[in-house]
Amino acid sequence: MIDPHKHGFATVWVRLRALSRPRVGRLYKHDSPYTYFSSAELHLGEISLECSRPGAAAAALWANAEIAATEKRRRISREGWNGEERRRWHFFEKVRADEHFVTAFAPELDIVVFVPKAPSVSEASVLSRQVFEAAARHDLHLALAELPVGLWEANLGAMKRDRETMTCLRSVLMKPEHLDWVDRIWGLLSSAADEVAVARH
Repeated sequence: MIDPHKHGFATVWVRLRALSRPRVGRLYKHDSPYTYFSSAELHLGEISLECSRPGAAAAALWANAEIAATEKRRRISREGWNGEERRRWHFFEKVRADEHFVTAFAPELDIVVFVPKAPSVSEASVLSRQVFEAAARHDLHLALAELPVGLWEANLGAMKRDRETMTCLRSVLMKPEHLDWVDRIWGLLSSAADEVAVARH
């Protein structure tokens, strides 16, 4: 399932289901007495979840993909290295080097995931929510995610694994202008983490 809502700049309900084997499509098959009778072959309309819905959103997604691909090629040829990578790695390295946080994994997209350091997974989860709220008070709006503890295993050290999942913080740096704002974003996040640390002790 591909959901191009954010990176595809599409409306929420635009999705694409890609099937590796055409015969799997029969699991989604539906019949109609007035359509799909022109051939005995499996017709796309028979297995499409949207079926006869308006095609404007699909056309918009295609147009966005064409524009984004063209813009990306132009930007890469101009900059030599993808600005998206610079944004996420600049921020990721700041988080990874800081005493307040633990990172889960190196980012493959423009999403950086991290959690406050704590004696246990459950305490780290509580701190994530506190930093989330403190950051919002500083006008930095992060997101929360619940991820399996196994994703963090290499970096948790002596942290007690008392839960199977951990509430973590998630920051998305998808806009070109975020590269200029990374230091400002980091400053706000550090202030929020310091505020939580002071209140905690």
